[in-house]
Amino acid sequence: MNLPAGINKWGVAALGVVCLFLVVKLVAQYRGMQPGKSRPHPATVSTSPVRAGKASSHVVDDLAQYDPDVDYAALKAMDSRPIPDEKRIPFEFSGGAAPPVAKADAPAPGLPPSPPPPLPPPPPPPLKAVGYNKLPGGKKEAMVTFNDDLVVVHEGDIVGMRFEVVKINPTMVTVEDAETHQTFELPFPQ
Repeated sequence: MNLPAGINKWGVAALGVVCLFLVVKLVAQYRGMQPGKSRPHPATVSTSPVRAGKASSHVVDDLAQYDPDVDYAALKAMDSRPIPDEKRIPFEFSGGAAPPVAKADAPAPGLPPSPPPPLPPPPPPPLKAVGYNKLPGGKKEAMVTFNDDLVVVHEGDIVGMRFEVVKINPTMVTVEDAETHQTFELPFPQ
């Protein structure tokens, strides 16, 4: 929106005056907060607590009754008081001894120890067979997914620097895990 040039100049001048007034007020407040230049606040003595409500129009500021100046002599006198001597050791338990715990895991004498539980099977490989193709000359290839990537493999190829393709036939792909030396059969979807 375009304004006439005269109004625009008056508006800029009015905003400049308002900004100057605000800066002067801010500096005056800052100087009033300097240490050693505080003004004493009148202490308000109240005999009953005043609750702020809809009917109450006069609310007493709770902090106005305190003197903002620090009395260093009184603070030093409080700090110089002796600490009470307590005969308490925080690392000593005073509740008595704990009851003995019966060991149920110990095997009975004379019985052979039970075999350890079998290890859980390793997780399945991140491979999935999705397609098979027989090339001219009798060479076979398979399409497998490895971590959501489609990879075309042949017998002897290594997928993901860990899984070696051992055998490809029309029904499945056989891979061996190089770390665990375990063989997995990945069937093709029918």
